Amino acid sequence: MGTTIITVVAIYLLICILIGLWATRRTKTAGDFLIAGRNLGMFVMAIAAFSSIQSGFGMLGGTGLTFSNGMGFIAGIGISASLGFGLTWYLAGKRIWKIGSMGEVYTLGDIVEKRYESKAVRGWLGLAIIFGVIGYLGTQVQAMGIIMHSIFGLSPKLGAIIGLGILAFYCVGGGIIASVYTDLFQGVIMVAVSLVVFFMAIHAGGGVQHISESLQSVDPQLTSSFGTYPIMTVACWFFLFSLGAAGQPHFIHKFLMIKSQKELKWGAFTAGLAYAFTTLLVVGIGLTARSLDIQGKFPAISTPDESLTAFVTHFTPPIVAGLVLSGLLAAIMSTGSAFVTLGAASLIRDIPRAFNKQVKNELLWNRLTVLGLLTLSLLFSFYMDTLVALLGIFGWGTFASAVFPPIILGLIWKKATKYGAISSIVVGLFLNFSLEMLNKYDLAILPSGVIVGAFAFAVSIIVFIGVSLLTKESVVPLDNQVIDAMEG
Repeated sequence: MGTTIITVVAIYLLICILIGLWATRRTKTAGDFLIAGRNLGMFVMAIAAFSSIQSGFGMLGGTGLTFSNGMGFIAGIGISASLGFGLTWYLAGKRIWKIGSMGEVYTLGDIVEKRYESKAVRGWLGLAIIFGVIGYLGTQVQAMGIIMHSIFGLSPKLGAIIGLGILAFYCVGGGIIASVYTDLFQGVIMVAVSLVVFFMAIHAGGGVQHISESLQSVDPQLTSSFGTYPIMTVACWFFLFSLGAAGQPHFIHKFLMIKSQKELKWGAFTAGLAYAFTTLLVVGIGLTARSLDIQGKFPAISTPDESLTAFVTHFTPPIVAGLVLSGLLAAIMSTGSAFVTLGAASLIRDIPRAFNKQVKNELLWNRLTVLGLLTLSLLFSFYMDTLVALLGIFGWGTFASAVFPPIILGLIWKKATKYGAISSIVVGLFLNFSLEMLNKYDLAILPSGVIVGAFAFAVSIIVFIGVSLLTKESVVPLDNQVIDAMEG
């Protein structure tokens, strides 16, 4: 790695650490640590929401899948995730913000307890978020190791450990404030850099026509709408990443942080457009790198996940490469900070309160719990040794199937019951983990092309509706403020 690239990365990381120190000084209470003092404006929240979705999973993993399988990732995930921002704002934005105005509402567990008047739902949701955090954070850990390896020549595992140490340094103190403002910093830069790198990639590949001809010489499917993926796989992705976006806790949790309802306006457009711009980098590098590889002009890589880092270090100016790599590293760290903050809140706030217990000094215990979750996610990422994007899809599916029905559908449908909510969470968790483990040991039972997360997501929605209808006599009278929030 050249001196210029390392210098840019070092400066970038230093700024992120300074943001973390600034955030630590601003973090005085559990409310500051968990919802940034409920004081964010539209632009900060929208860019933070986009950045938390488009991190190591989308950028590094998406480029790897595009390199391997062509346009399928863009059709199934790139487009659908952009649409997902609009759907989430419409379905959840105003409803969650209004619930958040009802006193000390810091977590999604606080929301479901108010909605269902059930501590059991709160406890099960907290458990689901913990499992999802460990799995999804494993994606960020793997991506972090790959980038640290590319920059400093460390082994991916050692790079992941060091990167996780830096993450722990600033997220333990600054909590969600550090996460949000680091997201803002890197998000703005990544949008600008993505547009520049996209055109650099097309130029490096000799133009769109030359890239297409090179890809088609090996496999015409690479340039087709679905790439080399079965149409069922792309359809599953589209369902999971459009509607399932509203089930991502690190996304919808940010609606609790907005200072006023008027700040919701234009947020979906801002976040969706930013995501679409960064997707240009994914498709540009992924297809160009594969084209150059076919021609024997691309450096050897050990895994498709390395295609992005290999391209920017060999085919872009050092300053641009440094900005891309450091931006990715910061995105991974800030997203990781959001995840562990959510997981810690579930362990320290939601699950104890589900048993009528309250932890004293929540801020201190949240910080200590963050360290434990980072360690567990590191071990999980080493065990689930697979492509970054595939690990990310697993985490996304776990969240969608366990969070979307009880929260999003629950805030829309007044006849939903606590039994429907609990059943959907349990079924979603069980299906995602059991089917993924079967896949891990080549014992898949779903038809070819069907994505585990999409299947579990669909089943959990059906279970939520079905059980709620069967237990409709248990519907509790709702607080007038909750009714007002549900009406949007």
